[in-house]
Amino acid sequence: MKKNRLYLVCWVLMIHMVGLTSCIRDEILPCPPLQVMIDIEDKNYDNIDFIEEKTGLDFRKDESMSFRSYIQKLFYALYDLETGEIVFTRHLHDVEGDASMATAYLPENLPFGRYGLVVWGNILREDGIVADGRFGTYDLHQGHVEGYDVYMTADELLYDEVNYSYIVKLKRIKGKLLIQALNFPPEIGWSKKTVSGVTGNVDYELNYSEPETVVTYTEWKNRTSEFVSSTFLSPSVTSSGSTVDADLYDEPEMLEPVINLETVSVEIERNKITVLRYVYDESTGNTNIYVLLDDGWDAVHNLEK
Repeated sequence: MKKNRLYLVCWVLMIHMVGLTSCIRDEILPCPPLQVMIDIEDKNYDNIDFIEEKTGLDFRKDESMSFRSYIQKLFYALYDLETGEIVFTRHLHDVEGDASMATAYLPENLPFGRYGLVVWGNILREDGIVADGRFGTYDLHQGHVEGYDVYMTADELLYDEVNYSYIVKLKRIKGKLLIQALNFPPEIGWSKKTVSGVTGNVDYELNYSEPETVVTYTEWKNRTSEFVSSTFLSPSVTSSGSTVDADLYDEPEMLEPVINLETVSVEIERNKITVLRYVYDESTGNTNIYVLLDDGWDAVHNLEK
C-alpha cells in the first residue's frame, strides 16, 4: 500500500514538473526594442593639425567632450524601407545632458523589418529639409547666408530578434573658410564678403548640387593690425573652386568701399579648412593675397588699391 502511494506521489510530481517546463518553454518574451545611439564622426576637421601648426588660427578640439559640445540641436526621421513610409519623426529639439552620445528615442512597439534612419544636426529650422517632403535634402545656405556647422547621417537598420542595437555617426556637411587680414588701416571696421560657386543642396547620400552664392557682413570689432573671420561654407560646385570677393568699409552703412579686393579662387571642401591671408602694404597701397596650400603659403595676387 505504501509502495502504491509512493508511485502515486512520484507520478503527480512528474506531471507537475512537466507542466512547469511546458509553461517556461512556451513563454513568449517581449521583442527587444530598436536601440540607436548617435555619435559624431567628424569632431575635428580633416586638416586641423596642419592648420594649427601653420597658422594658429584654429585648434584641435578635445574629442572626449560631450555630444552637446559639438551639436546642440537634432532632428531625425525613421522610414520603412519596404514601403517608403515615414513611420516616426522626432522634430527639431535641443540636445540635453552631458553624455558622449545622444539617444534616438524611437517607438518601442515597432515591428521587425528594415528601416532607414536620417539624422540632421545643428540645423536652425526644419524648413531647410522639407522641400522634398522626405526630410532627405537640406538647403545649405538659405537666403544666401552662412548658416551653421551642419551634420548628417543616413543609415539602414535591420531590426529583428538578433539585430536591434546600433550606433550611427554624424558627418560634417560643410567646410570652413578662414580669412586673416593683416596691417589694414585702423579706419577699416566692416567688410562684405561674397563667395560664389558653392553648392546649395545636399541629400542624405552626401550628393551636393545646385550652385549658390553666400554673402556675409562682418564688423571688425577689434581694430588692430590683425582681423580673422570664419565662415561655414558648403563644398565648391566644381574642382576649379569658388570665388571670393571682399570689400572693406569705414562706415557701418557700407555704401562705398574704402578698399575693393579683387576676386580670388579657392576650393572649399567638406570637413576641411581653407585659409586666405590678405596683407596690406601701407607704403604702396597694395594688398598681397596668399592661400595656404599643402606645401605652404602661395601668393595669389599683388593688387593695386
